[in-house]
Amino acid sequence: MKSRALRLCALILVSLVLGCARLPWSWPLAPAPELDPARLAADVAWLADDAREGRGLGTAGLRAAADYVARAFADAGLEPATPGGDFLQRFEMPVAIAVADAQLGIEGVPLERGPDYEAFAGSADAELEAELVFAGYGISDSEAGYDDYTDIDVDGKIVLVLDHGPAIKALEEGPQGATRLGRAYKLVNAGRHGAAALLLVPSQSQADALAGRAGAEQTNPTSAAGKVAGLGLSRPAADRILNAHGLDLAELQDRIERDGAPVSQPIGARARLRVRVERERDEVANVVGVLRGTHPDEAVVLGAHFDHLGLGALNSLAPDRRGEVHNGADDNASGTAALIALARSFAQGPRLRRSLVFVAFTAEEVGLVGSAHYADDPMIPLGDTVAMFNMDMVGRLRDDRVTVFGVETSPIWDGLLQRAAEPLSLELELVGDGIGPSDHTSFAVRGVPSLLFYTGGHSGYHTPDDDAERVNAEGIVQVASLVHRVAAGVAAARVRPPARTVTASKSTSRGRGYGAYLGTIPDFAGAPVAGVRLQGVRKDSPAERAGLQAGDVVVSLAGSEVANLEEYAAMLSRTRPGSEIEIVVLRDDRRVTTRATLGQRR
Repeated sequence: MKSRALRLCALILVSLVLGCARLPWSWPLAPAPELDPARLAADVAWLADDAREGRGLGTAGLRAAADYVARAFADAGLEPATPGGDFLQRFEMPVAIAVADAQLGIEGVPLERGPDYEAFAGSADAELEAELVFAGYGISDSEAGYDDYTDIDVDGKIVLVLDHGPAIKALEEGPQGATRLGRAYKLVNAGRHGAAALLLVPSQSQADALAGRAGAEQTNPTSAAGKVAGLGLSRPAADRILNAHGLDLAELQDRIERDGAPVSQPIGARARLRVRVERERDEVANVVGVLRGTHPDEAVVLGAHFDHLGLGALNSLAPDRRGEVHNGADDNASGTAALIALARSFAQGPRLRRSLVFVAFTAEEVGLVGSAHYADDPMIPLGDTVAMFNMDMVGRLRDDRVTVFGVETSPIWDGLLQRAAEPLSLELELVGDGIGPSDHTSFAVRGVPSLLFYTGGHSGYHTPDDDAERVNAEGIVQVASLVHRVAAGVAAARVRPPARTVTASKSTSRGRGYGAYLGTIPDFAGAPVAGVRLQGVRKDSPAERAGLQAGDVVVSLAGSEVANLEEYAAMLSRTRPGSEIEIVVLRDDRRVTTRATLGQRR
């Protein structure tokens, strides 16, 4: 009886201990704060006004927006959280990219920059003269038995290739899908075969624009230059070049389609070209403020990015409207306004156990640069940052539905979110791990339990139509109230939210993917590097099994040098799932070679 009683007492004690460990997450949550939708709407309207120039990198409008958020933080009662004693965490980065010089000359063929040709902004700098070779569509597909580079020497030469691809059944059904149609693939493939430069030509005979949107393509200023010089030609210019040397472009295309085989051949001309691409650097800033807790050495971070697309030079989904202000009211003046509202609300409330760090991130639209910079130089070390809550596009609430990404980064998120949402009458869609195209990723890959709050896409996304009058201010109040309740609960608790690493099998991207899967997470922060710097790798992914790690710079993939992320993606997409490939990385200035067996993207 005595031993039985002791066992019973032990079980009761264990139950009590476990219950206490879970208790903070079952405590009553703070009531929803009283947030003023009119004030939120006013913040959105100011940030998304045409005078802010779309808050693009390098603009006075982005600098004015940073000052606006800093004043709002100060007025709310936050402390500056930077070593300089103000709210701005300054750093320098590339903010613009442009072709400074492009020249193309072929003897006997008059060519004019602009109507006839233009260099790609992602081109390598080059000045050379070389033989000109026609290389069909610039495609190599061993599965389909088709290779435009078979039996032709292009080493050190300039190749002229058509964009898109031929209507050949074996190619259309091949494993590479549409990836072979893109400019990046054709540049990479030309480089793999030793070509020094590539001239891309429209495959449509009636095309009236330069191939590959040369002169109007959207190139990330943080991206390093490609390995091969690349220019886009007009169709009439290409016709003049070939006709001057006894060839007919339309006839060559017809032969490829008819015979299902390449017709690559020397053109019988030499070409001279010069390309110089310039990147402009400028100072940008995150805006960082803090409310000290009673145990100030631990922190909860609340964040939202305040930059947008400026005049649409990069990432616009309305490329024909480049030059118009892309105001970004939902993306992400809405999240920034919610962040300011939460700063005001928390500053007026009781002091919590943990410090609350409020960060308005810059340069999210070019690759999470601001949040990566903060994560590398945080106000409170990330080891003492117990959670991160990110708000991105929270201004179009419909049917009371909010999507929350990152719920698998901690086992407590599901239950805590559901309890926090219940009195707000919100319907939650809880999704996946913390890896995605917003600033929570910079924290999740470093082991911080992180959530992204999002009210969904819409037709105005990344277009000039994302204006303030379309934003649902009452909806922002609902989302901000949800974030407030969750953040307050975590900041007040005595125990930390347990972190959970998500395996690769659960880490698929939004929507369906196709092709080979490696599981690397690129890092866009800092100066452009030759290769692709990794922010991390997914758990149980081919990349992790190959020994790749955060900080590695991938410089070679499957035997080809890697110049930048665009080329890296093109290289990966042309490789079959199940293939074993060699990967070379720079790690602490050492070259490390490993091998990975690629998985299937789902």
